[in-house]
Amino acid sequence: MDSMKREMDSMKQELQTVKQKVDKLEQRMDKQEEELRWLKEQMKENTEMIKAIRDNQLEQRSIQDGMRHEIANLRGEMAGIREQMATKDELSRLREQMATKEDISLIHQRLDYQLSRIARAEEEIYLLKKAK
Repeated sequence: MDSMKREMDSMKQELQTVKQKVDKLEQRMDKQEEELRWLKEQMKENTEMIKAIRDNQLEQRSIQDGMRHEIANLRGEMAGIREQMATKDELSRLREQMATKEDISLIHQRLDYQLSRIARAEEEIYLLKKAK
């Protein structure tokens, strides 16, 4: 009888040990599930951030393409302005051909206007390059 009692006590103790181990395993599982929830939330946030970054990159590329197009247009305008500008030799001939101060004044106004357009175009190109 004593032997059976001891065996029963031993089995109870083993059962208690098994219960403790099961409790520890349940606690570990609870921790793992909480960490898994946290990781899923982090993945969701990271995915949203990556999408925002990708969208921003596409927008930046679009802006850069627009700037390149604008620079090309400005260069074309500058070339046209330079072609229309009178050279020093042409101005000398024009001065010789022109008889009135009013005519000379008009030529100077036109030249100043063209120079100011070139200066504005060059400034815009500089600012666009600087913005890159």
